[in-house]
Formats: sequence, C-alpha cells, structure tokens
Amino acid sequence: MNLLLSLMSFLYFHYTNQTYTMKHYLLLASICCLLHVSSFAQCTSNRYTDTIYHQVQKTTQIFYGTADNNLGISQNLYLDFYEPKNDTLLYRPLIVYAFGGAFLIGDKNQPPIPEYCEYYAKAGYAVASIDYRIGFNTLSTGSCERAVVRAIQDLRSALRYLCQRANIYRIDTGAIFLTGSSAGCIAGIHSAYARESDLPQSYRGILLEPSDLGCIDCSGNNDFNNRVPKTRGILNHWGAILDTALITGLPEDNVPMISIHGDADVIVPYNSGAPFGYPVFPVVYGSNPMHKRLNRIGIKNELVTMAGYIHEPWLLSREVLDTAYRREKPFMYSILKPLSQKFSGDTILCLNETEEYTLLLRDRSKYCFSLSSGGNIVSQNQNKVTIKWTSTGTFYIYGRELSLNEVNGDEVVYKVQVVARPKANFGYKENVVTVNFTDSSTHATTWEYRFGDGAKAFTPSPVHGYAGPGTYTTTLIVSNNYCFDTTSKSFSVDTCPTVNFSYTISGDSVYFFGNLSNGVSFVWNFGDGTKDSVNLNPIHVYKNSQNFLVGLIITNAHACTTSGSQIIPFQKVTGIKNYAEKEPQIIVSPSQISILDCNECAYQLYDLQGRIILKGIVAQSSVINIEALQKGAYVLHVNRANYSISKLFNIK
Repeated sequence: MNLLLSLMSFLYFHYTNQTYTMKHYLLLASICCLLHVSSFAQCTSNRYTDTIYHQVQKTTQIFYGTADNNLGISQNLYLDFYEPKNDTLLYRPLIVYAFGGAFLIGDKNQPPIPEYCEYYAKAGYAVASIDYRIGFNTLSTGSCERAVVRAIQDLRSALRYLCQRANIYRIDTGAIFLTGSSAGCIAGIHSAYARESDLPQSYRGILLEPSDLGCIDCSGNNDFNNRVPKTRGILNHWGAILDTALITGLPEDNVPMISIHGDADVIVPYNSGAPFGYPVFPVVYGSNPMHKRLNRIGIKNELVTMAGYIHEPWLLSREVLDTAYRREKPFMYSILKPLSQKFSGDTILCLNETEEYTLLLRDRSKYCFSLSSGGNIVSQNQNKVTIKWTSTGTFYIYGRELSLNEVNGDEVVYKVQVVARPKANFGYKENVVTVNFTDSSTHATTWEYRFGDGAKAFTPSPVHGYAGPGTYTTTLIVSNNYCFDTTSKSFSVDTCPTVNFSYTISGDSVYFFGNLSNGVSFVWNFGDGTKDSVNLNPIHVYKNSQNFLVGLIITNAHACTTSGSQIIPFQKVTGIKNYAEKEPQIIVSPSQISILDCNECAYQLYDLQGRIILKGIVAQSSVINIEALQKGAYVLHVNRANYSISKLFNIK
C-alpha cells in the first residue's frame, strides 16, 4: 500500500506542477514568420522546415467516439485539432499526440502538449491531441495490459475518425505520424508494430474485468471501414514496447522512428525492465533496444540519448523540448521528402531538335523545370517538359518535384550535349557507265550512298560502275551518330557507241547502212573528200572506180565518240544498157514484195543496220512474203548481169 501511495503521489506532482507554464517558453512573437504562398512556380517551399505561420487555429472538444472505461462506464472521447490559420493546402501531414500519465492520469492539454502542437502547426502540419480511456487496477498485471489495449483502441479510433473526414480536415492519410509522451508513445508504438494476435490475452477478459475489449479496431466508432492507414513515422518520447520481436521485417512494420530518451529514466526504462520498477507492470523494452532492433532489420530510425536525464525531462529542462524540435523536424521531413528523381530523355541531340524529358510522375505532385541555356521550353505537362535546342554546346536541365504535401524534392540536374546537324551534299562526274562521287557534306561522320540500282557504298567519295546505261537517282544519307540528313540527285549514264555499218552498190550509187547504237550524231567520210553529217543511212555517188576508205564517227549524248571504217571496192558501171530487155518491176504491198520480169535476178533485203534479212534468186518472177517482218524501213536490192536496182520502203 505504501508503494501504491508513493506512486500516486509522484504521478500527481509530475503532471500538475504549474511551475513550468506557457509564459516560461520563448516568446514566439520575436520570430519573423513568412505567410505561406503557393510555391508551384518555383517548386520550392519552406513548409515543415521553418515556422512559416504566425497563428494557429485550434478546434477543441471534437467528439470522435464512445467506449467503456475500466469501470464499464461509457465514456465520450474527444480530440483537439490544431492547424495553421489561413492555410489552403489540401493534403497536410498529420501528427497525432497521445498524452502520458502511466495510463492512470493525464489529459490532452497537459504541458507541454498545447505548445508542442502549435509549434508543428506553425510549421505547416495538422496536429491532433487526443483523449483516451485511462485507469486500471494497479495490483493486476492483466488490468494494466488491458489499459494499454484500450489506449491503442482509442488512438486508432481517433485516426479512423480523422481519416473518414480527411477532406474536411485536409489531411493526407498516407502521411500520419504518431507521437506523445510515455504511455501515449507506448500506445502509438504498439498501434504501429503490433497486430491483434500479438496482444496479451488479458484483453479478452480477466477475473475482475471479464468483458472482452474486442478487436483493436472495434471500439469507439466504425469510421474508415474499421481500419487505419499505415503509420508513416513515430516520434517516440521515452516510450517502450512489450517485445522488440513485435517489430518484424515485414513491409507493414517498416515504420521509421526517432526516439528521445534519458538514459537515467527509471519510470520507463531506457533499456528494459518493469515501468517504475513495479513488478506488477509487465517488462518493457525502451528506446535503446528498439533502436538496435530497428537497425538490425534495416528500418530507418534515430536514437537521441539524453545523458543523465530522467523521465519526461522537458517539463523541467527546456533544452530537451528544443532538442526534440531540432531533431524531429528534419527526421519527419526526410520521410515526407519525395524519393530521388531521375530524368529520362536523350542526352545528345542535334541542333534545332525538339526532345521531351520526363521525371517520374507521382500522385498530385507538381513539377518545375528550367534550363541553363541553349534552348527554349516549348511546353510542360505535369512531369514532362519539351525543349527545343537552339544552340550547340553542353547545357543543363533542372527539375524539381513538389509533393502533394508541399515538400521539396531534390533538384535533379541533367546534362545534354547539342551537336551541329549534318548536311548531306555530293558532286558527281560520269565516265561512261562509271560515276565518280565527291562528298561535300558537313558535320558528317557516317555516309551511305544508295546508287539507285540496288547497290550501296559507305565511304565519303565512292566510285560506282553501273551495269548499263540509264537514268539513276543516287541518295546520300549522312549522320553524326545522333541525327542524319538526306539528299538525292538524278543523272544519266551511257556506254560509248558501237560503230558498225554495211553498204550496197547499185550502179554508181552506194547505199550505206549505219548501226544506230546509242548515237545522237553521225559523221560519214566517204573517202573521196566528201562527208555527210546528217544521215545515218546516206546514199553516195562515186565518180570513179576505186577502193574508197569510208569512215563513220558516232557520238552519244554524253559526248563519247567512237569511229570505224571499211574499204569500199567501187567499180563504175560501163557499157550500153540492153533496152530490149525489160526492166524488172518491184511491187511492195503490206504482206509481200513482188519482183516481176527479172529472169535470173538475185535479191537481198536489208534492214537499216545493214543486216541481210532475206535473199534469193528470181527465175522470172518471185513473191517474197514479208508478213513476219517488224515495222520499220528496209532496202530491197535486186541485181542481174550489168544491172542493179535498189528500193527503200517502210512496213507500217
């Protein structure tokens, strides 16, 4: 009994001493605060790192649930809500504070709770300070355990209430931090790490308290579908856990925690033991073993050991509260801060190219971009920016994410190299069917010629031989390994002409038949000092009997000239014609040639290339079938002793 009275006296003094009041805190009026302004344009914000609001709006006695206390009496549960006055942010992280008092005494307004809540509200947080059911039989371990379960139930009931009304209170349900003092932190730690199966069986009922407390989310209210979101982090002030093994390596237990604890604490041990050293209380494990456990399984955490300090030292030692602010703010900020970003997009481009660059899109985040120089931002759509690069050189893109909670992400820097765009150009020179190409491209490192006949080359100035004459289009594609340019040119190639000709002598005339080949101009030298530069198939009259050297020069469209010659043995016809003998008649029709009155005549039919198509002997008369001949001009030569005649005709 003396131990119980001593315990109650300590608790009464500990939580009602008025020597530490609000007037002893530093005057916040001397702090220069800036009004919060939407920072989307710069994607920078001082929210959560500085005190940026002058005033806090506090809503008190918000009813969040009803539950039976340890005496079986229904108790209404309330919370106070703190928020920055005139704040417009829709998704604010929430800090929920549960008071201390060994689950026996205390309330949501005991020192330093109002100051603590206002401090974080002025930094931009939404903060709730909650009441929960207290009281238990100090002689019963089971009753003590049930008090802890009731506190966990009420804390979770308050969370469900606020999450159900997240739009009203403008809360980000994915960014909830649990904090408090002593017993309040014990409730928060177990709410975050313990599952219902981990709770001591005493919550199902004990001898003097037979009622079943129900599941951890079955009390107070039925809001938010009787569940609570995963805790984002814990701000532990001299709290403890029943067993560090409750903190597993499972994803749901990956809840970061910062612990502030005096190593001389005998109320809730820094290491392990029964609270107050009172054996009725179950053994708990304080901040140091929790820190080791979290380290061992890789969960983010910090331990701030207050050397020589006892339990809840900030009531008498202001510097401990200042330490809590100084260490907790960056800890929470590091949790809220967007994960590192990385740009995607080409790092090497060509001048005047337009490229889209992208950061990872996160729900309701805002993004800002800027350039060092070298281009212009054409458009921006959420996490994407489109840039047109207008200068060559090395430039930098800067990107920043501002989360839905208005937390600055790290500035992301992306280096881009802009190179000159290649320009394709080439010259060419035809040499019969061989063409010499000469490259005159700029800023090119690779070349691809497509010659128009299916062949390719990959050198700057190739020589290409075509299989035959014709008009070809050659395309040159040049690249600098990042972009390319294309140009095409058409030209004609040809072979040199082939010179070949034949002739037929008729009287004092010689009929010449030249080979057209691919010539466009023809020059005949008849060997008697005369020339013909017009006709492919001229008729020339010689005056003397002589062997004449006849030459033909043919030139094609590309000025390639070829010549050839033959000796023509010409014998001038002499003697008197026998006029008593009838002159042969040659009649040409579309299907036949009739040779009449020409006994023992020889005939030859030539095409204009000088080739003999048909030949034969006429007894008296003869009919030559020409239906199979192709359209064109032909020469019929008929001769007999001392007489010959030639006839040029067309088959249409």
